[in-house]
Amino acid sequence: MVSGSVVSAYVLITVPAKRSGDLVNTLLDEFPEFVKEAEAVYGEADVIARIETSSVDELHQLVMEKIQKLRNVTVTRTFIIIPNMRSVQTG
Repeated sequence: MVSGSVVSAYVLITVPAKRSGDLVNTLLDEFPEFVKEAEAVYGEADVIARIETSSVDELHQLVMEKIQKLRNVTVTRTFIIIPNMRSVQTG
């Protein structure tokens, strides 16, 4: 990834029962330059991944063209992180 601006996002992913671990490994193995963290979770989603890309377009391509097409992925929800929000609120 080119240095400069970074678009960070959390992607919540739904998969069938007992497939969370497989997806976590796939995300970390297939997209290590983008997927900074991935964890299986209980709740509305089955996996949460923290992703960094160089643009919103690159994020869109990664989620729509790659992650959503992975085996067993049924739903994704993407939440783009607002940069520097903590600084704005406290300073």
